[in-house]
Amino acid sequence: MHRVVVPRLSSVHRFACLALYRALLRQCNRISTSAPKLSAAQVQIRDRFRRYKNLHSPSQTANALKAGYEGLDLLHSAAEGNKKDADLIQSILSEASSVQERKRNVQSAIAEHAPVKQPTNKQLKAQENRRFQEMTAQRHPDATPIISRPRPVMSGRRHVPVLVNARGVPFLRIKKPQPQNLTRVLRQKLEHRWSVIERRDRLRLDMYFAEDEDEWDRLTIGTESETWYRAVRVSYDQTVAYIQKIDEKNKKIAESMWEVVLAERKLAAEENLAAEKKRAAEGGQRSTGT
Repeated sequence: MHRVVVPRLSSVHRFACLALYRALLRQCNRISTSAPKLSAAQVQIRDRFRRYKNLHSPSQTANALKAGYEGLDLLHSAAEGNKKDADLIQSILSEASSVQERKRNVQSAIAEHAPVKQPTNKQLKAQENRRFQEMTAQRHPDATPIISRPRPVMSGRRHVPVLVNARGVPFLRIKKPQPQNLTRVLRQKLEHRWSVIERRDRLRLDMYFAEDEDEWDRLTIGTESETWYRAVRVSYDQTVAYIQKIDEKNKKIAESMWEVVLAERKLAAEENLAAEKKRAAEGGQRSTGT
C-alpha cells in the first residue's frame, strides 16, 4: 500500500508553499510602486493561503499550487511592465472584490430576516451567573462577619450554612452560586499557603547541600562556630512553625464556624416547629368555622 502523506505535515510541501508565498509577496511589493491599484493583490494572496492551509486532497493541493505559480508569472510580467497582464490582474481583483461584496450583502440579508433565537435555559442561567459574579466582585460595605451569626430573626426562610473545607481553608457556604469576592479570598489564601509549603520543601533540600558545604569548610579551613546547616535549619524551622500557625488559625476558625452551623440548625428547627404549630392552629380554626 502507498503511504498516505498529509500535505500540511510534510516538510517538503511546507517549504515549497512558503517559498511560493514569499515570492508572491515580493512581486506584490515590486508592482505596488509602479501600479498602486494592484496593491490589493497582497491581501488576496494572504487570504487564499490562510484559507487553503488545511487542504488534504492531493488534487486540490496541486490545483492550488498551480494557480499560485500562474499568479506568480502574472505578477512578474506585470512588474516588468506588461500592461495586458496588469489589466488582467486588475480585472481579477475587481471580480474578487465584487464576489466578496455580494457575499456580505447576502449574509446581511439573511441575518436581518433570520428569526431571533431565544436563549436556552442553560444560557439564561449562565448570564445570570455572570451578572451575580460581577455584582459580588467587591465586598458589600454593610456586610457583617460570618462569625457574627446566627441572626436571631430572618425575613424569609433561614438557610442553614454548610461548613466547607477548601484544601485546609474553612468557609461557610450559605447558598450557591458562590460570591466572587469569597472565591478571590480563598484563592489568595491557598496560593499563599502553597508558596510557604514550597519554601519549606526547598529548605529541606538545601539542608543536604549545607551539610556538604560544612564538610568542605571543615576539610579546607577547619571547623567554624557558624555553619551553613544551622542557618538553613533555622529558616526551615521558622517556615514549619509558620505553616503550623496558619493551620492552627484555620482550625480555630473552623471550630467557630461549626458553632455557627449548630446554632443556625437549632434556630431553623425552632422556626420550623413554630411554623407547623401556626399552620395547625389555622387549620383548626377553619374546620371550626365550617
